[in-house]
This record gives sequence, C-alpha cells and structure tokens, in this order.
Amino acid sequence: MAVPKRVYVFLVIGILAASQSGNIIRIGSAPSAAIAAWRLLLATAVLAPFGLKDARSLTALSKKEICLLIVAGVALAAHFISWIAAVKLTTVASASMFFAINPVLTAVAGYFIFGERMSAKLLIAIGLGIAGVAVIGGSDLNFDPDHIAGDALSLLCSALFTVYFLLGKKLRQKLATNLYVTCVYGIAALCCFAVMGAINVPFAGYSSRNWICFGLMALIPTVLGHTAFNNALRFIAAGRISAATLTEPLLAGTVAYFAWDEGLRSGAMVGYAMIAASVLVLVLDRQKLKSS
Repeated sequence: MAVPKRVYVFLVIGILAASQSGNIIRIGSAPSAAIAAWRLLLATAVLAPFGLKDARSLTALSKKEICLLIVAGVALAAHFISWIAAVKLTTVASASMFFAINPVLTAVAGYFIFGERMSAKLLIAIGLGIAGVAVIGGSDLNFDPDHIAGDALSLLCSALFTVYFLLGKKLRQKLATNLYVTCVYGIAALCCFAVMGAINVPFAGYSSRNWICFGLMALIPTVLGHTAFNNALRFIAAGRISAATLTEPLLAGTVAYFAWDEGLRSGAMVGYAMIAASVLVLVLDRQKLKSS
C-alpha cells in the first residue's frame, strides 16, 4: 500500500504541534491531572462529531479488541499524567533524556509484534536523535537522589507511550482515525477525571489563564499532534514515527527562545544539529517508511 502524501504532511504538522506541549503547559498552573483531564475531554468534544459518524464499525470489534481499546485509553491517560508529574519532580532535561528511550522501545516492540523492519538508517536516525537530546540536556542533567522519582516516572511514561502507540497501530487497521481517537481520548479523559476525584483535585474553579492552557493543549498537541500520529500508524512503521518525534526538543526549544526568551547554548545548537541530521537520515530512508 502506497503512503498518501497527505499522511506525511499531516504527520509533519502533528510533530510541530505535539512539540509545543511543554511551552503551552507554562501558560497554566493547574495540577497535572487537571491539565491532562481537561485536555483530553475538550479534544474528545472537538472530534466526536466527526468520529461518531463511523460508530457502527465498533460493532465489528471482538471482545478482545474492545479490551485493547480500553487499555490504549488507560495507557494514554497514565502517559499524560506521568509525563507532567515527571517534569515537576525532576529537571526537564532529565525527563526528556529518560523519555528519549521511547523510539528504541517502540522500534524493538514493533519488530517483534508487527515484524516491522529495523533498517540500518532507522537505527542511525534513532542513535543520532537520542545523542542530540543528550547533548542538549547534558549540562542540565541531574542524577540527584531527590529526583529519582521523576526520572523513574519518565521511564514509565516512555513505556506507556509505547503501549498506547502499538495498540493504536493494531486497532487502526479496523477503525477510522477520527473514531479511534475519539474513543481513546474519551476513555483517557474518564481515567484522568477518576484520578482527580481520587486525589481530591478540583474539577473546576480554574483561572481564565488555565482554561486557555486547557484549550490550547486540547487543540494543538492533542487534536493536531496525537491525532496525526494515530493517522500515520496505518501507513508507517511505529518505530519510524517514534524516531521522528525526537525532533520535538529542537522545535520546542526554538519556540521557547522567541516566546520565553530562553537562551540557546552552544551545546544545544550542536544537539539540534544532530537531531536535524537524524531527520535527514529518516527522509533518505523514505523508501522503507511503509510498514512491512
């Protein structure tokens, strides 16, 4: 099956959108669970009118596949909550470094579960990308014992993303993109609100600045970002999409430079160049982008 050009275009837009999650989070001050819950609920509300038009196809799912759909939603909810919590418990550099293992986890799991090929160029791209992230965060990396919980959450977050991603690849063979993401985001939203209730986080009463944060998180990194990833999963190997997301530190850092006046160190520039090189390697490997 040839990969339609629109998939590549939407994926590029999605990576650009998802990369701005950290910058948007800085707008608000609400608890992690509240940001995740409202982000997902608002995204579900936006996509539901489009997704529910194909709701009949849910009846074609087996009981096992329905269970997998629920697990994907739970994994996504846990991924969002653990990521935001990790950033609050450790440095952004440490959290990014530990999460950067995700393309390796996804590529290896994709190989064993779906038989996705791991070409030499894909492995080089992953290596360059992870090295670039390491160079960017190297000077800020913190192995302080007080940050162990945050570092552990980053690793958990990475594993949860792999679970959510690979389940999406399996289920996207039967469900249209809009229906799949409406269901997964909706299930994840319910999980996040359940967590809020369990830990006594208020459901409402947030400032207008926080509601702007919730809305932007829903529209940009979720509706555009994660939906683009899920759309591409039907055509492109999960490991390659995951490797492409290593560009997010470069894109986030560029926006932070202009939006928050965060300076770019010489080491960061070298790291960004390595990430850009990893993308070039992926592009040169475009003939093998299609899932086998």
